[in-house]
Amino acid sequence: MSDRVDVHVHVFDRLSEQYPRGVSTLAPAERTATAEQLLREMDAAGISRAVLIDMGGTQLDQHRYVTDCVRHWPDRFVATGLVDVNDADPAARLRELVDATGVKGIRLGFLGQPGATHVDELPARSLFQVAAERGLNINVYASSSQVGNLALLAAAFPQVLISLDHLGICPTTAMGVDTWGRPRFDDEPLPPSTYPQILGLARFANVCVKISGEYAFSKVPYPYGDMQSMVAQVYAAYGPSRMMWCSDFPWIVVEPGYGRLANLLGSHLPDLSAAECDAIMGGNAMKAWFGA
Repeated sequence: MSDRVDVHVHVFDRLSEQYPRGVSTLAPAERTATAEQLLREMDAAGISRAVLIDMGGTQLDQHRYVTDCVRHWPDRFVATGLVDVNDADPAARLRELVDATGVKGIRLGFLGQPGATHVDELPARSLFQVAAERGLNINVYASSSQVGNLALLAAAFPQVLISLDHLGICPTTAMGVDTWGRPRFDDEPLPPSTYPQILGLARFANVCVKISGEYAFSKVPYPYGDMQSMVAQVYAAYGPSRMMWCSDFPWIVVEPGYGRLANLLGSHLPDLSAAECDAIMGGNAMKAWFGA
């Protein structure tokens, strides 16, 4: 059995001079979601490693917490970073970030103006170029307007692994925060209108999908039966070698609980073979993020 890997978690400490970060309704200044807390949840659920998806901001010092986590627990974590795609020189900022922190990838929410017909029109192109040069992965969680741009970039940079966050859902509606302090899209239709395009991105071998985020979109309680068909569609389009499980810690710690999410795959895809389950729960992530 491969190591089990959670490829999408957020960790942060309270806002301080030591650990500056952006604040939001999801992560107010006093809220914490520390690496120590995450490791306790992981250990209880039998999860060996995790990919830290930074959300603190695009400045170098705002990456200090995730950088310290990787340095302290190099056998458990790798990290991603953030770069402002509209920076005067985003490629230079990414090179600086990698050199300073050792991040293994970045997360993007904006790729360029909708309706682009050529990849050179997209400001994200320079970031993909650096990713190709440095062997970085790119995570994408964007609005529905960015789906066409995704296809242009996937075609232009086949050597760059693109991970679509949260089942590839590119929201068409606004996010709220629920009573458990979690992201919530009450009005998002299931599946979204762009979902055929998301499934169509499977034609690019460098695109994969993270199996996560059901709690934010589902209209029913765990195990989110109204999303099972979407997971099955991802499986049919991408196959088990291009799917990776994740929890979206810390939003899910109280409801439904980390351990229950670690067992959700079997509810969504009950006919998976043991080898396919191992791949989705960790084998694919070990290759993509940990060089195994």
